[in-house]
Amino acid sequence: MSKLPIKVQIGIRDSWDNEDAPVQKAIRNLQEVIGVRVTVNPEWPLLYAELGDFHPDKATLAPSVATAVEACCTALSTLADDETNAEWADTLLERTESHIRISIGASKGQEMGISWSDQEGGFVISLPKSAVPSKAHTLSFFTGNLLKVFDDKARHESSSVATPAAAADDWADVTVDNKTGNAAVIEAPRRHGATTQPSPSFDVIPDVSTISRPDELLLKPPYHLIVHYHSKGSIDVQCGHSPTLQFIADYLKKWSRTNHNNTTRPPLAEVQLHQSAFGLGVVYDRLTIVSESRYHTQTVSPTIVLSLIEGVLGYKNVFCDGSSWTFRKDVEFKSSRY
Repeated sequence: MSKLPIKVQIGIRDSWDNEDAPVQKAIRNLQEVIGVRVTVNPEWPLLYAELGDFHPDKATLAPSVATAVEACCTALSTLADDETNAEWADTLLERTESHIRISIGASKGQEMGISWSDQEGGFVISLPKSAVPSKAHTLSFFTGNLLKVFDDKARHESSSVATPAAAADDWADVTVDNKTGNAAVIEAPRRHGATTQPSPSFDVIPDVSTISRPDELLLKPPYHLIVHYHSKGSIDVQCGHSPTLQFIADYLKKWSRTNHNNTTRPPLAEVQLHQSAFGLGVVYDRLTIVSESRYHTQTVSPTIVLSLIEGVLGYKNVFCDGSSWTFRKDVEFKSSRY
């Protein structure tokens, strides 16, 4: 926090940390209406790095963030308290599992955004790279868009529409397989005669301010992935491409057997995603798989993970030593549901 300009720190103190601030009152009111815990933890240094240039008066950054969160919480309270939205409220409680998390990131343009993250079990507010609109406009935005946030079509329509550049080279695209209704990534064959572009050479270290933030940078190839198999049967998967890890986790959770020796009937293998220490929004860089072995000798094998990585996702093995495997992929994933 000490790295932030003094005006930003004062704004955080007065507009966010103050228990009497409107945003804190809105958060508490939402907890009372919904009946579950609400957590909002802004990453102030990262938000300043991403949005600071769009606030010439640095004192306006924290109040703008607070205004957006206040409007979101107020809209959630209003919608949940309206009996005509009973089905939406039931879906909200089912998805949140007794804890609503609200993450704050930056949009890629000048438009504000709101989305739902199944992995985080919460909402993601994308602040515009411009001045945040008035409180009335922001409240209207959240009220209208929160009602659609659980609509799968609305959530994924942006990923299902190919860009003009992608449409022109659709034979080289990597897309989500919709034939079976299951999440799977397929790579179509390239046209005959297609040539591989030579890797660019770099002879200058760029200015840090010119490089996109990690959650955007790592969506571009090359993608690097490392699998470690430990002696006790646990598997550790590290990857810079967050959607890759999310796909593997979803697949394994879908097909994991149940441990019938435990009265709580947990999965035989615990699959857990770990959030990255870098970037904004929901970004994962590690996946762990551990067998539930208190009552039996069940272990997990790395072979299913390796098959997914090579056979489904198209990564190429570049090194292995018996207990660890290193992969690389140079073809960009053009589409993803994550």
